[in-house]
Amino acid sequence: METLRRKCVTMADIAQATGVSVTTISHVLNHTASISPETTSRVLKAVKQLNYVHRKAAPNNVSKGKTVAVLVPDISNEFYSRCIQAICEAAWAHNYMAVVCGACHEKRIETKYIKKFIKDGISGLIFFGGFLDEKYIIDAASKVPVVLGDRYLLNHSIPTVITDNIGVMRRLIAKLAKAGYTKIGFISEDLEMTNMKERYMGFKMGIEENCLSYMSDFIYNDKSLRLNKILNGKKMMDKLLAEKRSMPEVFLTSSDLIAIGIMSSLHEAGYRIPQDIGIVGFDDTTFAAHTYPPLTTVAQNMAQLGKSCFSRLLDSIDGHDITNSQMVINAKIIIRESVKL
Repeated sequence: METLRRKCVTMADIAQATGVSVTTISHVLNHTASISPETTSRVLKAVKQLNYVHRKAAPNNVSKGKTVAVLVPDISNEFYSRCIQAICEAAWAHNYMAVVCGACHEKRIETKYIKKFIKDGISGLIFFGGFLDEKYIIDAASKVPVVLGDRYLLNHSIPTVITDNIGVMRRLIAKLAKAGYTKIGFISEDLEMTNMKERYMGFKMGIEENCLSYMSDFIYNDKSLRLNKILNGKKMMDKLLAEKRSMPEVFLTSSDLIAIGIMSSLHEAGYRIPQDIGIVGFDDTTFAAHTYPPLTTVAQNMAQLGKSCFSRLLDSIDGHDITNSQMVINAKIIIRESVKL
């Protein structure tokens, strides 16, 4: 075999010397496919003779062409982790790798991730929830396929998969009203995220539809509840009780974790649930069935949300037209013992 004399030997040189394609050489050197022993031996022999130096891709670079990125506000939140699990399973089934990043509820972190993903040649992006300004999402969607999970943009055609937050809150209020509850409160994190806005909208619509009084003294939207929801939910209720605030007959919350923190505070203060006050969560996380008493909540179909997000992203990657396409996933009310129904 004639040795090629060049300052920088490339895979093309190896291909010329062996009669093997560059793709096959790459598989041999990166161990990314099963290549026959004979071909492998021929390639490695040429590599040695030509003094070829193989430079592996940096470990923090994504694999171009078969990698999707998933960006969520909080990986520790069970809702997001279960959606992520479904996305990863769907991606694996289609020979894609899913890169998952948590933004810690910070816009600046979301922005940095997006720039890196696009620079690294990601195949597509799934944004779950989050606080990122619309302009960054629209810009990303002009460069790579994008799907939004658990949020949407008004007046834009980016494919979306959301829970029917408004509908399920209206049905929940109707159930409570039918059971005799008239003073209903609502506790959530601030309303910047789409899903929180929708739950609050559904709450207000349900109050009006059932001829109940909207009581602003029982409505609390607090940014601190974005993170450490159990601890901060308890702190919020501790503060309300210390200030001797009047209590509704039942509190609806935007998260099971917030509800658990509130229940802890109420128990410590001597309140009986549901005899003195009812509590309702949202998500139906693992903890919900094991609180005292077991928590009435709203079950989101997290597996379906995740699978549908990936399915729509894959359609977009493959060139199918799914613009102006919003998929709404039904949610189910789970009745347990934290309210009198």
